[in-house]
Amino acid sequence: MGQGPTDKDAFGMLLGWKADPAGEKIALLMQSTSKVVDSSEDVREYRYFMTKQQAVQLGNYLYELAGETAPKRKRGWMEKLFGG
Repeated sequence: MGQGPTDKDAFGMLLGWKADPAGEKIALLMQSTSKVVDSSEDVREYRYFMTKQQAVQLGNYLYELAGETAPKRKRGWMEKLFGG
């Protein structure tokens, strides 16, 4: 007999996420489901801690996959004044 799906093979649809500062790290909460949501029990929550550098790399990677360009930071008045 074959084995059923394992946690490694599980997948679902991303429903939402929330990120909060956690000291020198970022706390990321992701919510997903593998079926039509009928109740809160159908929503899975996963919590991750990542460095700020990991968060930047993930964001840039997702922009690239989507074929988009990450937004550019607007220069402040001091940078404009001194050519930064």
